[in-house]
Amino acid sequence: MNFISRHLIEKIYEEVKKKQAVLKHEHFYYFDEPIVDSKRRIDRINRWNPYVKNEVLPISWYSLDGGSLMEAYKKLKNNDFYIYKNLDDGKSYKTRIKKK
Repeated sequence: MNFISRHLIEKIYEEVKKKQAVLKHEHFYYFDEPIVDSKRRIDRINRWNPYVKNEVLPISWYSLDGGSLMEAYKKLKNNDFYIYKNLDDGKSYKTRIKKK
């Protein structure tokens, strides 16, 4: 693990914390377009881990290459993601932060 990858992971954590404060949401953040990392497609993240599309268990940030980390950071920074909010009657809806 090199310095740049560790730095990007820390920046991703900071962005997620900012988005959590704005949205008051601590669950998954779904990307509009999945991030392709070798043969995996990362379609959502939470504060701690990225998740591969159609899989339940997370993977580690440290297993992603630098390009994928940079793409995840840019998507968070530019608000290219959405979340699901639950209503009181049990239904959910998509919502997002206005893109920059």
